[in-house]
Amino acid sequence: MVATATAAPGSLRVVSDDNYPPYLFMGPDHQPRGYLVDEWKLWEQKTGVHVELIPTDWANAQHMLLDGKADVIEMLFRTPEREVHYDFSEAYAKVSVGIYVDSSISGIDDIDALRGFEVGVERGDACTEHLRLHGINAIKLYRGYTEMIDAVRDRDVRILCMDDYPANYYLYKNGSSVKFTRAFEFYSGDFHRGVRKGDLATLALVDRGMKLITSDEREALRRKWMGRPVSFTPYTQFFAYALLLVGIAGIALGIWVFSLRRAVERRTRDLGFLAYHDALTRLPNRSLLIDRLDHAIKQGEGSRLALFLIGLDHFKRINESVGHEVGDQLIKEVAERLSGIGPTHTVARVGSDAFAVTLQGPLDTTTITAAAERMLRLIGKGFAWGGRNIFISASIGISIYPGDGADGASLLKHADAALGQAKREGRSRFRFYSASLSNEAQVLLDLGEGLREALQRDEFVLLYQPQAELRSGRVVGVEALLRWRRNGTDMMMPDRFVPYAEETGFINAIGDWVLQEACHRAAHWLRIGLPELGMAVNLSPRQFAGPHLFEHVSDALGASGLPPHLLELEITEGSLLQHGAAVSSTLASLRGLGLSLAIDDFGTGYSSLAYLNQFPIQVLKIDRSFLSGLPDDPRAVSLTSTIVAMGRNMNMRVLAEGVENLAQWNFLRDLGCHGAQGWYVGPPMTAEVFEAWMATNPVFPPPGDPSSG
Repeated sequence: MVATATAAPGSLRVVSDDNYPPYLFMGPDHQPRGYLVDEWKLWEQKTGVHVELIPTDWANAQHMLLDGKADVIEMLFRTPEREVHYDFSEAYAKVSVGIYVDSSISGIDDIDALRGFEVGVERGDACTEHLRLHGINAIKLYRGYTEMIDAVRDRDVRILCMDDYPANYYLYKNGSSVKFTRAFEFYSGDFHRGVRKGDLATLALVDRGMKLITSDEREALRRKWMGRPVSFTPYTQFFAYALLLVGIAGIALGIWVFSLRRAVERRTRDLGFLAYHDALTRLPNRSLLIDRLDHAIKQGEGSRLALFLIGLDHFKRINESVGHEVGDQLIKEVAERLSGIGPTHTVARVGSDAFAVTLQGPLDTTTITAAAERMLRLIGKGFAWGGRNIFISASIGISIYPGDGADGASLLKHADAALGQAKREGRSRFRFYSASLSNEAQVLLDLGEGLREALQRDEFVLLYQPQAELRSGRVVGVEALLRWRRNGTDMMMPDRFVPYAEETGFINAIGDWVLQEACHRAAHWLRIGLPELGMAVNLSPRQFAGPHLFEHVSDALGASGLPPHLLELEITEGSLLQHGAAVSSTLASLRGLGLSLAIDDFGTGYSSLAYLNQFPIQVLKIDRSFLSGLPDDPRAVSLTSTIVAMGRNMNMRVLAEGVENLAQWNFLRDLGCHGAQGWYVGPPMTAEVFEAWMATNPVFPPPGDPSSG
């Protein structure tokens, strides 16, 4: 047999960043220059394959390769996202990536310090992936490094993520015209050459040609583009000894100068840090807080921003009674507690006994009130000292952008006014700058106070709404619905207190009570001879995301003796999408107990077939809003029909909520829907009323109904 070989292509198209000195950049004559230009010329000579080197912006370079308009891409970092699209050569250079900061900003010394700032990145750069991996999403993309430097000069952006090679070039090239410095190394990576996924023949050709370039040729390239090393050749022994002595003296002097320089740099860095940070807690100070607020407002990050100004009550007495050393330690512990409360925008120390915390996002009064209450509780927990606890309280003033100020200084001024009001009213409380919001917050605080006592007073009640099988008409289950009989008066609906319970964390204790009560009630019905009835229990998003959900469910089943197949846990679409794969193992474990899982109010959130397929869901509950027009509204008919067909095709049981009349019942039954819940079947009832109601053996449609036959 005759062996065949794949013929080498006549030419090779190599694409890369046109703005990456010293590897590749455009010279004054608008022609490409740099290390890669000379290296690929050598490759061309060694292989006889013509190389077309195509300099372009980095994002376009990647698109050209993936679109088949280039064969090889140069200077590519290897990342998980890129491994899907590329095959890579061996690494050929190590590159560091730094965070470069406008000299007017101090205190940016790690990745967490970037929160609240916008970071400039070259479009298509792997830095974008690394920033988002660390939770930094305020990213502004630029075509190339030149555009980024111009943006710094124009004050359009003040922080850049750049590879060190081009950054150092522009630091040198621009001199004093662009004042930015390297704050810290963000990460480092290796340069690879890349080809389209599966194009291994081209990758092998490139590697073979690169191996033909000799070490001497590479050293010449390195000297030309990366700097020329200084060599020392002794001419006489005497001269060598003289140089040796001078060298020793020079080394000693150099060490001294280096040490002095390092000390000066360290001191300068410390002074720069202290200009924008508190020396005791290392938190941002008032100046940096205002700067970050102004930057956040300018960039429009989120529709609302809340500033909490926290003043420790009677802190002077602490210093006078136990000393300033203990007082300083207490200040540091307060700083640690506030820094750990959650996803804050900034935590700062703005005075000897004052702190500031900012929150951003879709904030409402409930969220802000709950956050303030949480801060007061954290500070009021007590601080251990000398075998005893020191207790201290705090007052908080709150201002909100945009209503209470258009810049950081105004927000801080108005929060201070609200703090003064809180202290005048007796301390250990919070007040909004807006009087109307303070009144609204007071209502929520009263609600929270009642929630704290509701479990002890046995004020929560479960009502049970029946669920019927559409084909047979039998009652096959109930949904447990929470109510609050506050102070023995009328029952309060959950939409009035559950959102605040969610924000404050009370929902966990309430949810555990609901689970235990519902399981015990269903087990009791079995013991007194009622037919097997499924018990559907709603899980709140916070309860669903909790680390001990499996244990709580298992405990409730074990304590009550309820057969697991009779328990159904209802989860909202939003909870599934928000927590995603992080809870898939928990759901699998719950399913392993033998219970059922349902998606509640299906169709009102961001429905995703991928998620339905990913998680072990057995039941879809159609939201009542889809049934209001049935069976006459064509749109409602179309939507409901689609959901039912989808559920059935995925082997799920479909139950419609809000069934109010016989026409809806018949339509859903004929459509193939499995179950119904609503006032046509039965209203929410107390346990005693439901037991009596079941004794009548209800069947649907009821006998005598014109359409029941």
